[in-house]
Amino acid sequence: MDRVVAIGDVHGAYPEFVQVLEGTGLVDANLHWIGGRTHLVQNGDVFSRGDQALKVVELLMRLQGEAAAAGGAVHPLLGNHEVMSLTGDLRYISPGEFATYATADGAARDHAIGARDGYLERMQALAPEGRIGRWLLQRPVMITINDDLFVHGGVSDKLAGQTLEQVNANAIRDVRAFAAGWQALINGGAIKATDDFDHILAVAKALAVTPADPLVPPSPLQGHAQAITAAVKGLPFQSDGPVWYRGSSLCHPYTETEVARAALRSLGAQRVVVGHTPTLDHHVSLRLERQVARIDTGMNRAVYEGRPAALVIEQGRMRAFHAGEGLAEPRVEDHREWSRPHGMSDAQLEEFLLNAPVIQDETLDLGVTKPRRLTLERGGTRLRAVFKHFDSDPAIRPSGRWERRFDRADRYQYEIAAYKLDRLLGLQMVPVSVQRRVDGVQGLVQYWVEDAHNETDRIQQKLQYDSDCSFVRQHQLINVFDVLVHNLDRNTGNILYDRDWQVWMIDHTRAFSTEQGRPPELRKVPIVVSPQMRAALETVTEARLAPLAPYLHIRQIRALVSRAQALRGAP
Repeated sequence: MDRVVAIGDVHGAYPEFVQVLEGTGLVDANLHWIGGRTHLVQNGDVFSRGDQALKVVELLMRLQGEAAAAGGAVHPLLGNHEVMSLTGDLRYISPGEFATYATADGAARDHAIGARDGYLERMQALAPEGRIGRWLLQRPVMITINDDLFVHGGVSDKLAGQTLEQVNANAIRDVRAFAAGWQALINGGAIKATDDFDHILAVAKALAVTPADPLVPPSPLQGHAQAITAAVKGLPFQSDGPVWYRGSSLCHPYTETEVARAALRSLGAQRVVVGHTPTLDHHVSLRLERQVARIDTGMNRAVYEGRPAALVIEQGRMRAFHAGEGLAEPRVEDHREWSRPHGMSDAQLEEFLLNAPVIQDETLDLGVTKPRRLTLERGGTRLRAVFKHFDSDPAIRPSGRWERRFDRADRYQYEIAAYKLDRLLGLQMVPVSVQRRVDGVQGLVQYWVEDAHNETDRIQQKLQYDSDCSFVRQHQLINVFDVLVHNLDRNTGNILYDRDWQVWMIDHTRAFSTEQGRPPELRKVPIVVSPQMRAALETVTEARLAPLAPYLHIRQIRALVSRAQALRGAP
């Protein structure tokens, strides 16, 4: 196909959706198809949050026929919110969306069961044999056009080894089975129409069990209940399934690139276009060595404060359309992205940490070095940071005489060296750090990762690791970094998780010895180096490590280079 336009999550934002259709030349002022042979892909999540999903659906249904008549095509995909709407999970349906289905005759029935206007009418329309439900259950969860795969959520390990046809057939089977079973339980009086998803599932599990007493017959609804309990084990209901998975959008490029590559190989595609997870800057972007295009830009302005956008693919070239901005090259996410305070870049954070006034200074009762937590504020921007100034061996000079005992030094300067090395490697896993005087004392000022908890908290409080990003793979990156810097002080207290469960590394004041090999704690641990991490280690040369020179001795830098060479040979 010469031209493909892909639009991400709409969430009932009908005016914004129309704005994109018009801006990409797919419809005229009367909303009729003028896109010719163009293929339009809507990547799912038409429903929920906004009020006008029904108008979006009806427009897509009409444009399907008009596009086909002109030699083009419209491909609506199922997103997680379509699956939720079909299977009774209505948590995010707005009162306004329910109201678009309301009729004068139906209002009394809705009120009789304590539901919002339009509740039962919407349920009927989205039932397996309803006008919209029947249409939705004919939609796939993923398609390929040329060499590009289109899917709502992402591509996880779960998809490796499966074909496109298998994924779609199994997904639609599971959603249809749950939807039909839900309706059957309502009609059989086992549940109410207003019961939530968790209650539906709990009742289904109870009814699915055959009584232990052979004299007690199973429920006449047992078959429907068993269909529901079997369906929820399928991909449409799993966090690593194609309509839910966020790893393609969020997980570290050094761990996720090969996951995407394997899944795409199995599914017969070179690239994948995903929605589901809004980009931080509300612009279309590319990541994972440009294998993944992210097109959820938070189109529903009222909810996400984003902008209407689309991905336009012509002759294999990807360009981004943003309303009011036209076509441009998509932004490339080269490194891990995180929720930066006030959208500040590393350089802006460094400048702020260096120069913003300290308005609060509190001692933290942690360890022997007694770090302090600072609050800095300037121009209405307020950030917190940690301040350390302990230096066990101030006699160490970058070009001075090296003594063997220096290998056990505990120095705040090494935290700055770790930050600069982290950025050289493209990890983005050490918080921004600068050297600054506070109350006349020279030390480290490091950005305080807000709302974070450490690995000790996770273990002791039995916190659920709530992320699509592999716990093991994130920790493999930590292990590689600790071998590289020969970190002698990695422990559960200095591995942090932010609110998105992205891992951060702090406390490198006892790293950077001149010893070769691994730190004692890692000598029996398998060290896994991904192809992307191995390529990053190629940058560890004496010349590239020049920014570390003010903080490390030349022998420490040469030891870094040597350990990087050894790591490049690891599996």
